[in-house]
Amino acid sequence: MSCLLDQIAAISNTTELVQWLCPHLSASGTQATSSDSQSSTQFPETEWNDDWGGWDDENQGVGPQSPRGNGDGSMKLSSSPQPETSWLAECIVAASPTSDLMALAYRNRLVILSCRWESSTEEGNKMKLIITWSGKVGYSAVDEISAVLCLPLLSQTQTSTGGPDWTCVIVGFTSGYVAMYTENGLVLLSQLFEEGPVLSLKCRTLSSKCTATIAHDLSEELVILYPHSITTIDGFSLFQTLRGCRNQVAKAAASGGESVNVPPLGYKKWGLVDQSKVTDCVTPGVSSPYLYDHLVQTSLAKGFNHAVSSGVPATSLLITVGRVPFVGFLTAQDGSAPPFVADVARLYASKLKDVLVSAASGFLFGRGKGKEVDQSKMKPKIEPATPLPYRWSIPDMRRTGLSVSMAPGKRLAAVTDDFGRVTLVDVQRGVALRMWKGYRDADCGWLEVEGEWGGTKRLVAFLLIYAPRRGLLEVWTPQQGPRVAAFNVPKQSRLIYTPHTLLGVNSVRGVRCKVFPVIFITPDGLISEVSIPFHLALGGKTSRRARDLHLVKTLKSHLRNGNEEDVLSTTSEIKTSGVRKQAVTTLIMSQHLSVPLLQGLLERFLPLYAVVEETEDEDGIQNLDHESRLFGQQLLRLRQLLHMYTVLTKLHNVQEASPVPDDHTLLLELAKLLVLTPAETEEVLAACEQSGYSTYSTSRNKKVQFLEAPQCLSIGSFIRCWDVSVGTLVKNSSTSVLPVELKEDLQPEKKLKLGEFLYGWAWHGESVKSFSSAVKASGTNPESLLHVALVYWSQCPHPDTVAALHFGTILHSLSVLAGNRVLCDISEQSQWWTAVRDKLVASTQPYHAFVAALLCRGVHANLELDLQRSAEQEIKDIKNTLHSEVENENQTVVMYPSLNDWEDLSMEMVEWNLVLWQLECLMPLSQLLSLLPPNGPGRQPKLEVSVKDLLDKGKGFVAELVANWFIGSGLPLSTIEVLLKEQDKLIKTRELKSMEFDDDTEIVEDDLTVHDKKVTEELGEQDSATEEIRRLLKRVGEKFPHSMVGDSLFTNMAWELAATWHKTPDDTSMLSQAIAHIIRINNSHIRHGVSLMIWETWVCLYVQIASSLMEKVGRLPKDRLCRRDLGLSEHSLSLMFQAALGLLEQIMDANVVCEVEKPLVLSADRFWCSQEGSPALVELTIMQKMTCYDLVNHHYQLVSVLFLIAQHNLKAARALSCFDGKGRSILFKPLTTSLTVGGCTDPAVDKARLSLLCRVITAAVASLPDTANPGQGVSPSIRQAVDLGRAWGLYLDVLYRHHVCELYTSGFDSLAEEMLPMVTDGPSLGSQLVLLAGQRLHHLLANSPRTAHDLALISPTITEWIRSCDSGSLRCPIVPLEQTVVLLTRALNLLPESTQECKMATALYDTLSAFIQDRNFLST
Repeated sequence: MSCLLDQIAAISNTTELVQWLCPHLSASGTQATSSDSQSSTQFPETEWNDDWGGWDDENQGVGPQSPRGNGDGSMKLSSSPQPETSWLAECIVAASPTSDLMALAYRNRLVILSCRWESSTEEGNKMKLIITWSGKVGYSAVDEISAVLCLPLLSQTQTSTGGPDWTCVIVGFTSGYVAMYTENGLVLLSQLFEEGPVLSLKCRTLSSKCTATIAHDLSEELVILYPHSITTIDGFSLFQTLRGCRNQVAKAAASGGESVNVPPLGYKKWGLVDQSKVTDCVTPGVSSPYLYDHLVQTSLAKGFNHAVSSGVPATSLLITVGRVPFVGFLTAQDGSAPPFVADVARLYASKLKDVLVSAASGFLFGRGKGKEVDQSKMKPKIEPATPLPYRWSIPDMRRTGLSVSMAPGKRLAAVTDDFGRVTLVDVQRGVALRMWKGYRDADCGWLEVEGEWGGTKRLVAFLLIYAPRRGLLEVWTPQQGPRVAAFNVPKQSRLIYTPHTLLGVNSVRGVRCKVFPVIFITPDGLISEVSIPFHLALGGKTSRRARDLHLVKTLKSHLRNGNEEDVLSTTSEIKTSGVRKQAVTTLIMSQHLSVPLLQGLLERFLPLYAVVEETEDEDGIQNLDHESRLFGQQLLRLRQLLHMYTVLTKLHNVQEASPVPDDHTLLLELAKLLVLTPAETEEVLAACEQSGYSTYSTSRNKKVQFLEAPQCLSIGSFIRCWDVSVGTLVKNSSTSVLPVELKEDLQPEKKLKLGEFLYGWAWHGESVKSFSSAVKASGTNPESLLHVALVYWSQCPHPDTVAALHFGTILHSLSVLAGNRVLCDISEQSQWWTAVRDKLVASTQPYHAFVAALLCRGVHANLELDLQRSAEQEIKDIKNTLHSEVENENQTVVMYPSLNDWEDLSMEMVEWNLVLWQLECLMPLSQLLSLLPPNGPGRQPKLEVSVKDLLDKGKGFVAELVANWFIGSGLPLSTIEVLLKEQDKLIKTRELKSMEFDDDTEIVEDDLTVHDKKVTEELGEQDSATEEIRRLLKRVGEKFPHSMVGDSLFTNMAWELAATWHKTPDDTSMLSQAIAHIIRINNSHIRHGVSLMIWETWVCLYVQIASSLMEKVGRLPKDRLCRRDLGLSEHSLSLMFQAALGLLEQIMDANVVCEVEKPLVLSADRFWCSQEGSPALVELTIMQKMTCYDLVNHHYQLVSVLFLIAQHNLKAARALSCFDGKGRSILFKPLTTSLTVGGCTDPAVDKARLSLLCRVITAAVASLPDTANPGQGVSPSIRQAVDLGRAWGLYLDVLYRHHVCELYTSGFDSLAEEMLPMVTDGPSLGSQLVLLAGQRLHHLLANSPRTAHDLALISPTITEWIRSCDSGSLRCPIVPLEQTVVLLTRALNLLPESTQECKMATALYDTLSAFIQDRNFLST
């Protein structure tokens, strides 16, 4: 990749532009060039990369350069330049850094061009700069434009953050005014800072990249240069002012106004007192305060005896160029020159005067067009500048500096002078570093390029110099480097350097749009950018490494384009060993790598690096260094892998394999591989088929399966799976195969794809031989290949007989290649097979692992047989007798030995038999867990388990897994109960069968048949899913009988449901289901233990928090408090209390039964006979201590009170007030604590208890429906309140009487009559009933339309008493008179005749009877 000059845009209709902007050039009648026609300027692609040796010749002459003599690009230009081509050199040109706007000025004429996309044009570049505004500007007749700056403002909208919002055009005049325009030519503001021409306008903004600069401040500022002063305006205030002015202009245009008055800008002004002439300046910003430099400069400036302050002030650096001195350095202390604000006060005073004097003339809201305020009348006062002497300088009496361009890093600057020199200046040290000559009237610019070198990102600044008289544009590495590129370009062009970016970057994160710091403009309007690759800064004139790095980038480009010949030719041109290694790595990591490309690469590099080890030349020095020899071994490994890939690809592409053998032949081959007889092999296949793996059979899918060619792994992906770059040398690599290891961090998906490529080819004898030879020649580690084979086998969807034979053959081949690592002494275990067993016991595919274990055991047995036969053959060869030959012939007759006939004489066979038995136990469990019933909630994924999981997690893991499966299956609890009862019956039957009682065997079988019929009747019609569950439960119970007991499964289900409730407390149904499972546990010790564990682990804490919260608020807490402290809603609180009551009931019931029931003795399954792990959950429940019944009952009473308060939402009710101090102190203690609860109770506590129970009864009666019928029984809440009163030893007759009265008050007279026999204190109840009857009569009289008539019927003895009765306490005052008469009848039966209440009841009875007779008379 070389340096390029790319066209990015073009000025549209340059003829019209030149005619208006420079009429003196077009007045001669010559036709100006137009970019719309065929342009005379062309930018051909340079071939700079073809001639790297051209760096030896630095041609710095003034003549035009050869197109290829220096590796430079060229631009065709006419032999005789036209006069009008000088218009660009005579104009003042300014461009926006985003290249979307450009301003051109000549004398008092200003043109603003904006970028537009013209799709209708037929030219290649459709981005055009068209004229959006043009006009004459100035503040007097002789006023001309002397400087222009295009400053884009950063957008602060969320949709375009980091991009330009609009661009402000700042214009400086010879009169000293500085005016700021919008993109459409509207004047935003103007201000006079000094009388004199504006020499330059520059802006310092934050860069879009983090560069290493000497300026540590993040400020922005606008710099205005006058002949005798420098004016700076703060960027933040300028940004806010410009945005405000633009908004005011828009509002004024919308309202019809045209005049906008803006206060002047605050600024700093520095006087240049020591320079005779100044032409340009730059401001690097705040310089670093170095104490040593401060002391040296002060001593030189003020003398030896001058006192110097040790404090280094913060200073801002300014650099000027001109004459005497040539380059000057000024330092201004921060804060020494405050902004001038006198203009602000003077402007407001002037506005107030104008408003008072000329309000009637409409000056404030004037609408006159073309009216301008006379500047002479409002000419502001010029503030004096703060003198600023030079701190140091570069003196040159004869030289005059013309312009200065500072690099983006603010460390270097390029200065042009009138002698045609370009001087490179160190900004920080103030010295000249380098000088170029022969560049009269040159334009300079800097371009910063980002790249990576040495593992870190770096920024490099290139210096661009345009020599207009020579027509040459050059690119230099500034300090010590050569010229890296040159372009022949038209004369009279312009190189525009825009060092600033967007104003306002410090208010947001940064610039997010592309900027063009340097653009090149030709007279015919073509605009181009310079593209410089980073690698041009990496070396000097003869840098082979830089050239090779350039070739590596070219190599990447050819790889993307698919040009393999170009790739090979490019790699051949690379000369550096390190870059060659980098090129090889690039090829390996590329997705476009192919087999021919890799072969060609190896053919070119292997002869150079694959030399014989330890060879030396004539001088006794080795031919290659260490790195080169490592690279040579990397190439050898690539060749080995390439050969292996080629062989495997051929195996995949084989279309005709050997003839497919029949089922019997396949069976015999598999029997040989398993070292079993054909009959035993058939038994194994049948057992696998009975286990539910019907896909494993010899009759189906026996044909060889071929993989299609597009599914094969690419050569690049295959090689990237292996570690070919090793940091250590292998000795004697020329005579042996180099070892190649598999990458350790290989992803499982890539490992599976590698397994498909390695082992997915068609199975037959020839293919196995080719595979073995390829693996041996590749040097790959057989152990790594074996592990990849296990991964591939575990993911095989339907392994059949052919697949098993294929996999077994591969195992045998890899084991043979491993050699001595496979076999070991009979008392030891082979590390080879130990790693395989570890993977098999950790596999979650037990069927695949079982078949693989069978094959591995068979392979190991075959290897042992081969070793034994070879040893016997050696002995026979030594004896060399005929008898040995006869024995050998007789031994070869035995074709099918069986491992079942062997004794486990080696540790390997013992371990393999143990693993096979463990996998056989795991298969039915895994099949059950993978079964998904159709009514399961959300079709939960299957639970995966391995042998390692069972061994690590202990005895209770099987019961835990089955319990989780039952919970997720969605089966009803009744169905689960029936299935587990059947399972318990089967387990007991097997235990009886295991005992040697022959007489009872027939009886047991008959009982089992009867039990199966009963289970079938209980379950009803059996669907296929339930029948499958029964079958699998039976098979799992055969392997794990003690784990599949019903009590164990119900215990684990209850525990899991309670744990689920703890995770989601708002779902109280989980806790209720857990208690429902606990109820179905038969053994009281287990039921007691699991209930106690659930209470102590989770429920107790929730009850304690809830009781404290309810005690604090005195009522049921609001939903917000409940969710904050408990995590459940207000309505779920009562359900939680109800579930806690059920849990405590189970503890108390089990506590009573445990006193007479024998403790349970648990046994472990055979699977864990030699394992010591964590105890099962059932064992933990039995180990729980016995609870204190009184303490449990005490907590039961508290939870009952909390439940009643929460259910009926009682106000001002505190549960702890129902307990005395001793009772409160023992709350929420462990239930196994031995305490004595009871004794005498404080009367105040009894009163609080009675009051609370009465309120509960009232709330319960109030909650009864209006349709409550007699005979439906007592409400559960009332029954619970009565039970609490009985437990507390209260007088229950009070509760019964209150219940009866509440029923009568609510109008449930029939229900109240059912409760009357429960009351023992008749007189007290009778008095209350008489009062109720009086209240009903009072309500009748108060709402009667015939009040006077009804009063006449009342007996005078009870008239006043009836008036004093309050009927407001009656919830149902409207009751038929007949029911009230019955009420009085019950009261008369309860009251003694001699009491006053009896007399009043008699009078009421007579009155109500009279009312009934009167109603009957009126109705007739």
